[in-house]
Amino acid sequence: MNKKLFLKSKGAAPGTIIYEGDTAPVQTNITCFKITNDKIIESDVIDYDNKDKSITWVRVTGLSDSSKVVEALKPFNIDSLTLEDVFETYHNPKFDDTFDYNFIIMRSLSINTNMQDNQISFIHKDNFLITFEEYHCDEFNIVLQRIYKHFNNFYTRGSNYLLYALIDAMIDNYIMILNSINLSVDSLEDTMIQDVTCPCDTSELFTLKRHVNFLSRHTRASYDVVNQLLKLSIEHSNDNDISIVPYYEDLFEHAMYLNEAILYCKDSIRSVYDENMSRMQLKSNKFINILTMLSTLMLPPMVIGGIFGMNFEKIPFTSYSHGFAVSVFAMFAVSFILAWFFKKKNFF
Repeated sequence: MNKKLFLKSKGAAPGTIIYEGDTAPVQTNITCFKITNDKIIESDVIDYDNKDKSITWVRVTGLSDSSKVVEALKPFNIDSLTLEDVFETYHNPKFDDTFDYNFIIMRSLSINTNMQDNQISFIHKDNFLITFEEYHCDEFNIVLQRIYKHFNNFYTRGSNYLLYALIDAMIDNYIMILNSINLSVDSLEDTMIQDVTCPCDTSELFTLKRHVNFLSRHTRASYDVVNQLLKLSIEHSNDNDISIVPYYEDLFEHAMYLNEAILYCKDSIRSVYDENMSRMQLKSNKFINILTMLSTLMLPPMVIGGIFGMNFEKIPFTSYSHGFAVSVFAMFAVSFILAWFFKKKNFF
């Protein structure tokens, strides 16, 4: 897991724009998508004036070249503190409603062999939506394919709908990750049901626990972001336009479901963990029980052998020709009686 740490240079002034990522730097690319009612135009040049009132999506991928990004976005008059948060890639999801634009931070997650998170920042201003990706976000490509197929829908519903579509794709990815974790937990439960005595793989169980905690840490904050977006869409909704409110209400329901499902998943993992610990303890107790029984069964021969091994002149059966056989028979007889008694009492 790549942990996001505070890496800002000591003594740097507020608003200092320094890329603070802890992953390998990705080449900075800036692409502008202009969405109209009849086409979509992809270009490396940003149309700052936007005289045709199109929906403009400025997609910044890779944050290693901060000077290039700052220079390209200078006409938007973005505050330096906002840009500082964009390039410091350790932030939890958050929402800031500034005087001139809305600033949102989300995290794109992936769980394969490792757990990775990618900070995604949004700046929404009028018909412009600017996104910043620490490294390439696969969820955005899915939305981009939808834009090319249904560009008129995106143009009609406005930049708010584009923002909704991108965040919705990220929330859907959270749900897919959680479903994958749930399937793994169910698989462990099925394995334990098939063999009621054998504990499951502890390493796999702890890996699932780490994954769900990793997911939960980001989804709680994402829920607050979606809630604030819903409130903002209700406040700014206009009856003359196609309302964006139902879409954000649906997004809010998904975020709420996600948090509830994570709680359920945590309970499932905790139940499997408790059952696994009980089985491990039971297995250990059975092993100790067997050792105790063996020690008890060997005790009579040791006592009898100790008695006949004492250095006295007159010991029973010492002058008897079958004395050794009698003592050995006594040892086995007492041990057999003890074993029969333990078995009758279901001690093993």
